[in-house]
Amino acid sequence: MITRLTVVILMAAGMAAQTPAPSRAPTGYSIAGVVVSSVTRQPLPGVIVSITATENRQLSQSMETGADGRFAFSGLPAAKYSLTASARGYRAQGFNQHGNFFTGIAVGPDLDGSNLAFRLVPDSAIDGSVADDDGEPVRNANVQLFQRSNDTGQQRTQVMSNAVTDDRGHYLFSHLASGTYFVAVSARPWYANYNAQGDAPPNSDSPAHVAEDKAQLDVAYPLTFYPAAEDSASATPIVLHPGDRVTADVAMHAVPAVHVRIKSGEVDATNTGTGGPHGFPRVSQRIFEGTLVPVQSAQGFGYNAGMYEYTGIAPGHYVFEMLEPERKRNGVGWYKELDLAGTVELDSRENPPLASVTGAVVLEGGTRPGGKMYLTLADRTSREGFSAEVSDKGFFDFKDNEIRPGTYDVELANAPGFQIRSLVAKGAKTAGRTIEIGSGSSVQLVCTATRAMAQITGFVLRDDKPFAGAMVVLVPQDTSADWLLFRRDQSDSDGTFTLPAVLPGHYSAIAIENGWDLDWASPAVLQPYLKNGTPVEVTGEGKMNIKVQLQ
Repeated sequence: MITRLTVVILMAAGMAAQTPAPSRAPTGYSIAGVVVSSVTRQPLPGVIVSITATENRQLSQSMETGADGRFAFSGLPAAKYSLTASARGYRAQGFNQHGNFFTGIAVGPDLDGSNLAFRLVPDSAIDGSVADDDGEPVRNANVQLFQRSNDTGQQRTQVMSNAVTDDRGHYLFSHLASGTYFVAVSARPWYANYNAQGDAPPNSDSPAHVAEDKAQLDVAYPLTFYPAAEDSASATPIVLHPGDRVTADVAMHAVPAVHVRIKSGEVDATNTGTGGPHGFPRVSQRIFEGTLVPVQSAQGFGYNAGMYEYTGIAPGHYVFEMLEPERKRNGVGWYKELDLAGTVELDSRENPPLASVTGAVVLEGGTRPGGKMYLTLADRTSREGFSAEVSDKGFFDFKDNEIRPGTYDVELANAPGFQIRSLVAKGAKTAGRTIEIGSGSSVQLVCTATRAMAQITGFVLRDDKPFAGAMVVLVPQDTSADWLLFRRDQSDSDGTFTLPAVLPGHYSAIAIENGWDLDWASPAVLQPYLKNGTPVEVTGEGKMNIKVQLQ
């Protein structure tokens, strides 16, 4: 017998069977938009666009934009993705890129990444020709390209690339980002003849002819900056805008070469024409903010009376260094910085000695990483770096790189997860992670490195809403001694940022909307922003989350 209750149940079951199943909502999220030229704002077809999940590098996809410049990645799990693009005439670049930073795209609930405008910046280029006094091409000249930027926190001008002129004296630097550049040329006159001491030039038959020939052939080109400057202070900057191609011709002017004779204090019968067992002194000159570059035109001769001679050098300011140890200097090399206007004689025994640096690295909070580990010293003025390998027992010795007097930042290289926490030195002064080395010092340095570091994450807010693309800077309390403790990031599409490997200490976090051209490590530049920064105190390892107001 079917009861009333049974009938009701069957009727309900029949109704349920006849009700159509609800349609499923699309799964996953999308990253989509259009790639346009940053110059013309026109859509760009044929651009390779790629996404990669920041927490899972294997989650990666690529596609090519269509005729309308559009791209779309769908069905993506909630995550944060890097978005990059490249095409012919366009370097590979990230979304809203500034230097080495760009904005990541976050997708998930309440996060929309489906209406992006990717402004791709076209490449720029610099080309030109190098000519001599007669307007003839200078072949096989070494051309250096320098870029001025604030990537290190303060304005620096550093070499970016090198080229060699062809038979027409022509050079080319392509695939350049927009920015400020300088071109410098080093060359030797093709007819120059630098003879060893006492040698007569060829085809000379009298003292008068010897003097005349020698004067005509004993010439040199100064290191020459575009267009014809003989010092970096007078160099003309080349400002590249996106898509620019600038021609920068350089005129070289030959001048009488100067001679430098250096008495080494050691007589060696093998020291003829090769520099002897210790090699030749190194010759450099300072340019821009103090960067040292080798003088490529210099020609050296060695004599069996313990004497070196350099020529092929134009008048100017130079640094001479002998890095190889000399027995009479107790294994320490020497250096001399001087102005040259004619023939100069130096006695190496009267020149300031270089410093020797030895010591140990103590690792706390973890085991030593695999592979070779190095301790590096970076000169605060020139940013020239010196490295010494750290042995398995933690010891290092800069015996192959004796150090000039100066102030250096100390850090570990190829030691992932470790940061220098403190320095203790004998024979030098330390402050934070810097060391001040004097002339002829014998420095013993102990560096303690730790894994006890924090990770700071947070949001950049403007009017209580997340802000994308801001420059975020974590500023240490002592900006001078603790330059290595600065951390920087760019806020992502959801306003988030990450500052890794932060040592314990007192900091301020600031977020600047248009701060990418600022000297972000300069105390004077930072001062107005620090007033409205977010104080941060890191007491140990772990994760911290903060909010920073946009300025």
